[in-house]
Amino acid sequence: MVELLPQRLAAHADDLREQGVLLPGAVDALKAVRTQPGCVPTVVTGNLKPNALLKLQAFGLTGFLDVEVGGYSSDNNHRPALVGVAQERAQAKYGRAFTRSNTIIIGDSLEDVRTGLEGGAPVIAVASGKTSADELRSAGADVVLGILEDVAQILDAVGAVTFEGP
Repeated sequence: MVELLPQRLAAHADDLREQGVLLPGAVDALKAVRTQPGCVPTVVTGNLKPNALLKLQAFGLTGFLDVEVGGYSSDNNHRPALVGVAQERAQAKYGRAFTRSNTIIIGDSLEDVRTGLEGGAPVIAVASGKTSADELRSAGADVVLGILEDVAQILDAVGAVTFEGP
């Protein structure tokens, strides 16, 4: 079943693009974060790695992320544990420690907030409409943004929740 899921999803790549949602400003936000010294954007997701890659490719996002160092449900089915998986991979690849002081979860759901809190990373939450700003704050997000389109605001938030700055 695990092997068949990516094959079935790949057959629906057009549906992913048509029915999926890419938040406005997501590409510009990823570009901006990626250009900051020391920043390594990746993904921590409850998706199997092949499925996550298919979804990211459908929206043209893989070029802005280091997907090699990500954490996927194929690594561990407990999403908060994936933060550590990604940190270990990033450390092995980049030769420096990735800890709570320089790791951030940016997401738009209560599960994203829980992943960061339990996984040991501060959370920048985006009130995308799926979850309200109040719900994200109440869940424990360190910073809550209304949109992704304000790149300066995102970089300020990154600097505010890390000890190393962006």
